[in-house]
Amino acid sequence: MSNTSSRIVSALAMVLIVAVCVLMGKLASLMLCLVVGVLCIDEILINLVGITRKSINYFLINFIFLSLFLFINVFIDATEFRIFFIVLSILLNLFLFYYLFKIPLADGFIKKKSATYPGLLSVVAILPFISIGAFFETANWKIDLVILLLVTFSMDTAAWFFGKTFGKRKLWPEVSPKKTIEGFWGGVVTSSVIGCLSWWYFFHSIKLFYFVIFAICAAISQTGDLIQSKIKREFGIKDSSNLIPGHGGVYDRIDSLIFLSPFFAVVVKYLGT
Repeated sequence: MSNTSSRIVSALAMVLIVAVCVLMGKLASLMLCLVVGVLCIDEILINLVGITRKSINYFLINFIFLSLFLFINVFIDATEFRIFFIVLSILLNLFLFYYLFKIPLADGFIKKKSATYPGLLSVVAILPFISIGAFFETANWKIDLVILLLVTFSMDTAAWFFGKTFGKRKLWPEVSPKKTIEGFWGGVVTSSVIGCLSWWYFFHSIKLFYFVIFAICAAISQTGDLIQSKIKREFGIKDSSNLIPGHGGVYDRIDSLIFLSPFFAVVVKYLGT
């Protein structure tokens, strides 16, 4: 099976799993988030940082994540805690913005910090996954989640298509050599259009500035992908794992999603779903 075929089959399988969990309800969806979070953290610790599964750091990090996730999102109604973690996630993402654009790749900043503080890198998954419970607080949580997924994955898919079909100018070859400027703008426009159409379909309202909001969300999602690419280059690896045929690892597949999610939680609150 070709890489493109594997990519399509894997994508359809992931869509099916997500759809089934969403249709089953809030608890099933939260448990899917929990499993995906554990897999993502595992890839970061094992394949990037180099921690073994038998180490005390691996156990403690996963124990902290599982405990906080279940306590905040399942066992109690903890809106304040979720808001706290959304704020932490946004602050972390702002630092990662700075890391991407201002800290040279040659400095090996993340790799050095990970050698000094094993497990520190896992916060890029822990914080957004703990705060993801905020999406399940509204009556329209299924719609909010669907729109988040559509905006994120349409950006990724359209950027891949436009880059492969029309791409001539490299976006940032030192960080991600395959990405192109044409792919980026094609993804942003496509994602913003799909976001607006989805909003109109589900909520029967649309305003011109929604296009700008969804375009910004698309750009943020692509930034998350670039940040992950830069981190992987520091560690000298191509994929976070080979778990998903045609896509690499779980972290490879959802890097944009978890980076965008805390910002999107604010967008949803602002737009009033």
